[in-house]
Amino acid sequence: MEFLFIIPALISLYYVIRGRLDKAFLNVYLPCTFMMPYYFHFRLPHLPVLSVGAGALLPIGLSLLVRPVKKWKFCRMDLWVTLFVISYGLSEVLREYSPKDGMILWLTNFIEMFLAYVVGRQVIEPELRLETVKRIIFLFMLQTPFILFEFRMGQNIWLNTARTVFRLYDVGWFVQLRGGTARIASCFGHAILAGIMFVVAMALNYYLVQIYKRDKQRLGPRMSWLQKYRLPFFLLPIYVFMTSSRMPMACAVVCYLLLQIPRFKNMKTGAIVIVATLVVGFAGVYSAFQKYTSVAEDQVTDEAQSSAIYRKQLIEEYQPVLQAGGLLGWGALSHPVVMGLGSVDNNYLLIQLNQGTLGLYSFYLIALESVFGLTMCAIRFKTRESQFLVFSLMGALIGTFLALYTVYLGEQVPQVLFLLLGWASSLQDTSVFAGAKAMSYQPEGKFRFRRVIA
Repeated sequence: MEFLFIIPALISLYYVIRGRLDKAFLNVYLPCTFMMPYYFHFRLPHLPVLSVGAGALLPIGLSLLVRPVKKWKFCRMDLWVTLFVISYGLSEVLREYSPKDGMILWLTNFIEMFLAYVVGRQVIEPELRLETVKRIIFLFMLQTPFILFEFRMGQNIWLNTARTVFRLYDVGWFVQLRGGTARIASCFGHAILAGIMFVVAMALNYYLVQIYKRDKQRLGPRMSWLQKYRLPFFLLPIYVFMTSSRMPMACAVVCYLLLQIPRFKNMKTGAIVIVATLVVGFAGVYSAFQKYTSVAEDQVTDEAQSSAIYRKQLIEEYQPVLQAGGLLGWGALSHPVVMGLGSVDNNYLLIQLNQGTLGLYSFYLIALESVFGLTMCAIRFKTRESQFLVFSLMGALIGTFLALYTVYLGEQVPQVLFLLLGWASSLQDTSVFAGAKAMSYQPEGKFRFRRVIA
């Protein structure tokens, strides 16, 4: 029944042909990414396996590569993202035992990372920024009954549907228990990755909260009702807690603190206070972590402590392998595995294993550039709405980069991360709160795509 999963890609293609990239993005891509699990996938002959979300992304991204809807203004982030994708391809071609399999894997990541970045650069700012955030938050709210059911009953609706309806038995995820309760994963296929997605939603919801405070009608009846009772504000942190994942919980705290900066009358003062608080907090957490993981095996108290010790061992035991990997690493399918440490639960370690120092440093540059670029936007922008959005994106990105120290970059997270990176690199200062109206999205003509392929 996998052929059913290609339907969203065809609908997205239809909208693209009609010149309605806004509808393809809002009505197809976002619902598929934030409501459909990654293991709902399909494969066409001679092409890589594509999730429902990646399939919906493909027509949008390719159309923008062929003919951008806006004049492309080069920025440094374009260089770092391109370098990261190229480094991935070089490692897969030159270091894999099977270059063919490596190139198929690279093509999947090209779609999920590079095309998502292109879409973020071209589609959202500034016309669709509000609609994008509203749609994302609404999709998370739709998951509420399924999340509560999973937490209470230990049954994941998406997993059950995959196995009983679509006969997908190689999902690779099962509902885990910690502290006597289920670790919810929702449609994101992994508890920590789900926690990252909830943190991203928390950060983006801050933008809607600030708009609602100033104009209670602008969000529309549905989202205004949700904001009136502050349901996203309360539910999203609860979802993070339900994942029972400590790093997403810590990232939620970091995100919340960062979002307080624009609430200060003087943002420079706010930044100094919040950054100083975070530095002290990080020092305390690091000291506690070292003490927590420096115990003998017979003194481990629970699975959570054992998991933390395992992640510390990863960094120590894989050092010789990382040094031998050199500039391009070992390839994603061919890197050596240290005995007893087969699961590499650290994305930065995994990148260096797969792509070597070139891939790792390019990813570091992506992270640093995103924070630096948003900081410059916060200094340069004059309107409060744009400043709120800047810190929402900053909280989402910093939370994601921190959480990746304890999990791989998988499921829907690569698409969302690079979509946010593209969005952050194309931010514009708008004057909505100053009295001007937001620009309305003007789609191109009905037969735009026909002109492209002509």
